[in-house]
Amino acid sequence: MKISLSQKEVANLSGSGVQAESLAQAVAGCKNGELEGRRALTRLFAPLIAMLAAKRAGSDAAACAELIERGRAGLCQAAKRFPPRESIRHFRLFALDHIETAMDKPARGLSKLFG
Repeated sequence: MKISLSQKEVANLSGSGVQAESLAQAVAGCKNGELEGRRALTRLFAPLIAMLAAKRAGSDAAACAELIERGRAGLCQAAKRFPPRESIRHFRLFALDHIETAMDKPARGLSKLFG
């Protein structure tokens, strides 16, 4: 059993509780259709979405921007479908699957014809 002695480790432990609480509020807000909840959730997952889009698009900026938009849509779908009985700590893995699925879908409509 590890016992934390440094203040830095104690601060990180308390910060994870705050992060889980803010994530829970953002997911609940997005699930209820609140714009601020959606923005907060997107802000929390922005680095992950950008990294996944950059891996898929390479140096193509337009493709990267489209993948980021698809990732955001997948994130909102994950928030809407997240079961309320599950712990919020499982949301990141749940959302990752939805984000990647949304990014991997082929383009639809006119963007597929002219993209």
